[in-house]
Amino acid sequence: MEIVTAPIEFSLVTNPASVVQFINKLEEHYLARTKVFIDLKNVEKLDYSAVTILLSVMFSFKARKIRFNGNFPNNKLLAKRLIDSDFFKYLGRQISEKLEYKVGKSNQIFTMGNKEVNSELGELVMYEASKTIWGHPRSCKGLQRTILELMQNTNNHAAVKQKGEEHWWLSVNHDKVNKKVSFIFIDYGIGIFESLKYKPKTNQWFGWLDKLKTHLIHGGNDEIFKLLLNGQMHLTVTGQPYRGKGLPGIKEVFDRNQISELKIISNNVYADVVNGNYTTIKSEFNGTFVHWELNENNVSAAWIN
Repeated sequence: MEIVTAPIEFSLVTNPASVVQFINKLEEHYLARTKVFIDLKNVEKLDYSAVTILLSVMFSFKARKIRFNGNFPNNKLLAKRLIDSDFFKYLGRQISEKLEYKVGKSNQIFTMGNKEVNSELGELVMYEASKTIWGHPRSCKGLQRTILELMQNTNNHAAVKQKGEEHWWLSVNHDKVNKKVSFIFIDYGIGIFESLKYKPKTNQWFGWLDKLKTHLIHGGNDEIFKLLLNGQMHLTVTGQPYRGKGLPGIKEVFDRNQISELKIISNNVYADVVNGNYTTIKSEFNGTFVHWELNENNVSAAWIN
C-alpha cells in the first residue's frame, strides 16, 4: 500500500498547484491499481474543495475495487469536517453508480454518473440556496445557468476514449451566518485544452492554436484561457459572434453580478477571475474545477411558482 501525503493547505481554491500534484499522484496509483493510504494528519487547512476531492477519488477507487484508506487530521475542527462529510463511513461501504447524500445538516454533495444533464437539480439548488441567503426563495437565473452549463460542459469535453462515462461532482455549502452559499464543481474529464486537441477536421475548433498565433505571439495557455472566457477566442477562431456557451457563458454570468468569487482550473491554467489573475501551474489537472459563491449582493428576482 502506498502512502500519499495531502498538502498542508488542502484547498484547490487557495493552493491549486500543490493540490493538483496530489490529485495526479493519486491518479497514477489509480491507473496502476495500487492500494493507497491518504495521510491527512498534518493538514492545517481543509475546505469543501478538499472534501469533494477526497469523496470523488474514493468513489473512483472503490468503483474499481482498489483498496483506499486514510487517517484524520490532527486538527480536531478539520477532523470533524471530514467526519461530517461521511468520508469514513463510505470507506467501508459499497458505492453505487449514482450517489447523493448530505454533508451535515445544511450542505450537500451531488454526483451523477452516465448522465449528461440533470435539469431539475439547478432549480432545486437555487431554491435552497436563495432561502439561506434571503430567508425565502428567490429566482437566481445566473446560478441555475452556471450549474446547467457545467453539467453540459462535462459531456462536451469528455475524454475521447471514455465517451458515455461522463461524471461530475457538485458541492453546495450553506453559510447562514454570513448569508452566502459557496459551490464547488469538479469534472474529471480531460480539460478544455486537451479536448480541443481532439476535435475532428470537420469541427470549427480544429487547428485552433494555429489560428491564435497571430494574435498571441508570446501568449501561453493562461492568455488563451482569458481570451476564451471573455468570448474573444470564439470570434478569433470561428469568425462568428460570441454566443455565451460553456465556461464563457459562466464568465458572462459573473460579469452581470449574478454570481461572485469565480475561480476556475482547467489543465495547467488557474483563473482567479474575481481578481483578474490568470496563471499557469506546473502540474496539469485532468479535468475542470470551478468555484463560485452566491450572496445577497448578487442579482436575483422574485420567485415565480
